[in-house]
Amino acid sequence: MNYDLHVGTILGLSGKVLVFCTTLIGASLPVTGFIIWWGKKKKGSKKAGKKAVTAKAENVTA
Repeated sequence: MNYDLHVGTILGLSGKVLVFCTTLIGASLPVTGFIIWWGKKKKGSKKAGKKAVTAKAENVTA
């Protein structure tokens, strides 16, 4: 029964579709996590550069 649950044959075709969708979601989690991490990493470097530019502009006008 453990094998049947693992491959989805216990519920027939609908079980196989359910197992496939669950596996697809599980396989996409590392990819989406990396994309979110990469986006935060890029966004953080832009903010640091922007603060430095505004600080220089304030010093020039003061």
